Amino acid sequence: MKRLIMNADEPGGIGVAEVERPQPLPHQSLVKVTAFSLNRGEINFAQSPNSKGRTIGWDYVGTIETPAADGQGPLPGTRVVGWRPQMDAFAEYVIGDREYMAVIPDGVSDAQAATLPVAGLTALTAIDKGDRILDHTALITGVTGGVGFFALQLAKLSGAKAVAQVRRPEQASLARDLGADAVVVTADGKGIEAEGPYRLIVDGVGGDLIGPLLQATAKGGTLVSYGGSQSYETALNLADLYGNGGQRRLYGLTLYSEVEVEPSSVGLGRLLRLVASDRLQVPAITEADWSDTPRLASDLLTRRFSGKAVLTIG
Repeated sequence: MKRLIMNADEPGGIGVAEVERPQPLPHQSLVKVTAFSLNRGEINFAQSPNSKGRTIGWDYVGTIETPAADGQGPLPGTRVVGWRPQMDAFAEYVIGDREYMAVIPDGVSDAQAATLPVAGLTALTAIDKGDRILDHTALITGVTGGVGFFALQLAKLSGAKAVAQVRRPEQASLARDLGADAVVVTADGKGIEAEGPYRLIVDGVGGDLIGPLLQATAKGGTLVSYGGSQSYETALNLADLYGNGGQRRLYGLTLYSEVEVEPSSVGLGRLLRLVASDRLQVPAITEADWSDTPRLASDLLTRRFSGKAVLTIG
């Protein structure tokens, strides 16, 4: 079968390899992949010369080709969506682990489902970290990205006053269309406190924004950090954690360990039901054949499209 691999010498850092089909263990299924979506993190990894030859891909959608031998998984032909911590999903076939995949309900397309795993689960998990956000204020940064796009909607669904941070004025309309109660336009955090203090902050920007975000976190509130699109380095004043009453929490979120709290299959099921009932929008989808992965990976890195890129197989 064919699979995509990391190769910094190729466009988008993406190469192709011929490999044997994976062999599932008794508790695993073999999934025939029909679509997958791109995430900035995996594409960034592929740009490193040290990653050459490694497999790539978190998110996938497909149908069960061979069910789990122990009889506990979905039946052949069932549509499923999941993610692979091993980062090997961009292939014609992939191993399906029950803890990391869910059955796609009728009314949800493969392309819609493909946008959900890493971005949707990260957003859902981040919102779940909020303590008593009903009728309190939540701030979501980077709402033009996949995680922020989902997190803003999920904060609203959880009963919070949802505030969006965007870098440029022309991005404010997207946030309002998603239901933001207020929008703060800032790239460096100046003025971020205007709609605060915030019971929950969900941030994937990092860098210079973290200091002002911590200052704007309410007493007893939580700042969830899941990434650093601006920078992974920042300067913190520890007094901002315990000043003005303290009790603030800075939480570092990664899906790799959150599965210990709740299986990804449960979170995916929650997201799929919200999409199926039209309560959760998915980002704008740029769809193409998977042979176009190198081009769209390059476009993702240079921000030439908004929303999510979904690549189809077959």
